[in-house]
Amino acid sequence: MSPKPLVILVHEIYGVNSHMKKMGRLIKMAGYDVLTPNLLGEDEVYTLQEEKTAYEQFTKHERLKTGETIIQNVIRQNAGRHIFVIGFSVGATIAWKCSSMPEVSGSVCYYGSRIRDSLHHVPACPVLLFFPNYEPSFDVALLIKKLREKQHTHLEIYQFDALHGFANPDSVYFNRALFFKTLSIIKNGAESRLRTVSSSFF
Repeated sequence: MSPKPLVILVHEIYGVNSHMKKMGRLIKMAGYDVLTPNLLGEDEVYTLQEEKTAYEQFTKHERLKTGETIIQNVIRQNAGRHIFVIGFSVGATIAWKCSSMPEVSGSVCYYGSRIRDSLHHVPACPVLLFFPNYEPSFDVALLIKKLREKQHTHLEIYQFDALHGFANPDSVYFNRALFFKTLSIIKNGAESRLRTVSSSFF
């Protein structure tokens, strides 16, 4: 029997918090295996109210760079399976960059602000990008325009009337309806991708 498709969750600067644990449970209920690698120190986790400290620690220890290496290694260790990477914020940037790996069947990126620093990146699999209307650190519309100009195959971009954190039940900006809309988009895309991959073997 073939193993279940694997979803690798890539967390924000806060670590493997309740949001990531809730996402993991949802994905398991949908019939997938789930891994949520810890990109921080052992048992290190922050609340949303500790954003400043979490950001300082994430930056100080260059966890965007080391996190990408960690996720790449997890992907390679699970080669031979259908692998999907879902990332949030800085985790979304990692998911975006890992989408060039041949082992990855698809990537999902929620409000990946640092994607703007990796516009040269060329995905090798279907990618879903979910953005809010506004981000304080950059022009969302301009980033989307630049990405669309690249004309990447299988790249789908969605922008919602919401703010950063709209997919996090613990955030004051959580939007339940939009969150479940993104889950529906992901589910349809993943199933389509699995059908396409499977059909190539028959």
